[in-house]
Amino acid sequence: MKWYKLILFSLVSGLLLTFSWYPHGLPFLIFFALIPMFLMSDHLLEKGSKVALWKGLIFSYPGFVLWNALTTYWICNTTVPGGIAASVLNALLMSMVFGLWHCCRKYVKHSWTHPVLFAAFWISFEYLHLNWDLTWPWLNLGNVFAVCPRWVQWYSVTGALGGTFWIIALNFLMYCILVHQRIYKTRAWGLAAAFLGCLIIPIIWSACLYKSTLKNIDKSTPIEAVVVQPNTEVWEEEYSLTNTEEAQRILDVTRPFINDKTNLVVCPESSIAHSIYLKALQTGEYPKESPSYACFPLLDSSIAMYPNLNFILGLSTYDVYDHKATITAKQMDAIHFMDFYNTAVFYNKNQYSGHYHKSRLVPGVESLPFPKVFGFLSDMLVNLGGVSSSLGKDTQQRVFSFEANGNLLKAGTAICYESIYGELVGHFVRNGANVLTVITNDSWWKDTPGHKQHFEMARLRAVETHRYVLRAANGGFSGVINPAGDVEQKTKYEERTALHATVYAQHDMTFYAKHGDYLAVIAMVLTAAGLLYTIICGFLTINKKRKNSIA
Repeated sequence: MKWYKLILFSLVSGLLLTFSWYPHGLPFLIFFALIPMFLMSDHLLEKGSKVALWKGLIFSYPGFVLWNALTTYWICNTTVPGGIAASVLNALLMSMVFGLWHCCRKYVKHSWTHPVLFAAFWISFEYLHLNWDLTWPWLNLGNVFAVCPRWVQWYSVTGALGGTFWIIALNFLMYCILVHQRIYKTRAWGLAAAFLGCLIIPIIWSACLYKSTLKNIDKSTPIEAVVVQPNTEVWEEEYSLTNTEEAQRILDVTRPFINDKTNLVVCPESSIAHSIYLKALQTGEYPKESPSYACFPLLDSSIAMYPNLNFILGLSTYDVYDHKATITAKQMDAIHFMDFYNTAVFYNKNQYSGHYHKSRLVPGVESLPFPKVFGFLSDMLVNLGGVSSSLGKDTQQRVFSFEANGNLLKAGTAICYESIYGELVGHFVRNGANVLTVITNDSWWKDTPGHKQHFEMARLRAVETHRYVLRAANGGFSGVINPAGDVEQKTKYEERTALHATVYAQHDMTFYAKHGDYLAVIAMVLTAAGLLYTIICGFLTINKKRKNSIA
């Protein structure tokens, strides 16, 4: 087959993957999207390529680039080089995984192992993408069902990696149907039955779980909450307003919605944008007339009227040291080093009552990947908050304690990008969170699919943990999501408003929240075994060819 026809196979896969993703709204296409790639691999093997790894990478790359570019092009709204790099590099990593699998197919002749190897390799790759410095799991396959969580209520058992396995299994079954119809016609009906069973049974199971989840929502402990959407313009207005003006905007928006029973006021990421010295806030020893700190006495005046109020605030904070205390600390002068953080602060009648620093940072924007190696490039970082080095980060998912109706409860707060990390959000629940909040500032992406995709992914976190999610975004979408992933309330984009919601503290822990991404552990063991077996098979094949050539 001509090389351009092979690339066409790859591009068809790229288009199917693209149109299965939100906002195109055709998620069922994902069950067929990888088949052209598998057929391309077949044709490459028929040609007997001597460089299978390289060929698999090269011919799969156009499709993966197309998928990345068409689905996440909106990253360019913040930095064009960063957006291009994200698409190019992420597609390269995907192609490396595909190329490795294609190479294994060349040497491992047992065809039944090929789907197992692909699933193991791809799930291991997705898990790596969730946990290393170049983390970018936006396009992990299981995320595609964020727009239809009723299909995947069993994520409460498997997490989103279970969706990845489901997608790969159905793609291989359909691929086998197409191949065996051409070669072994007697097997096609059995494979078709297997395909329908693997498609329908998880959806039926999900429908049963959906009804059970709604029926079993614990409504014994209501939480009165207000979700704030201040709609502060990020490119010019956010840093021209003082912290006091931003706090006043929050109070102006929330005033019609709060009362004596209100427990939580959830404000977005960077809702108070100018940097705050964290230790000064912790001790209360700060100049209250200062433009940076006058916002807190303003909040105190509102809390004095409604003493049950607890604010979750998105702040930029910093710490000061007399030595380089952390790898991210930046030297400011001869004797001072500073760490900057993207922080959620819990503020109530006791004033400062806890904080959590964002622990999953956006590569190249908030963090420099592999700082011990590339630390000399730190000044080249593009940071939306005006900091020119990697931000510091937390070592655990801290939760905030508050009282509601005489009950001591806990809230977990994922900051922006963190809401796409299922296992990380699960750690909040393991640490006792009865309700989840997401604070974000998606206005950087403008009115593109970026903020829409991000909102939908919060629905998966609700399903995985069976917790209510209160999502506060600066310019939209903000919303309230129930434990089954249904959106109960949602704002409009670029609307200055707030939402009042009564949600309920949940106490049970799902299997996934308790055990995390255990599927990835299984996949990594299979990956290691598969690679070892491939090496042995490759050695035996090469040795056999050598003996035949001598003979």
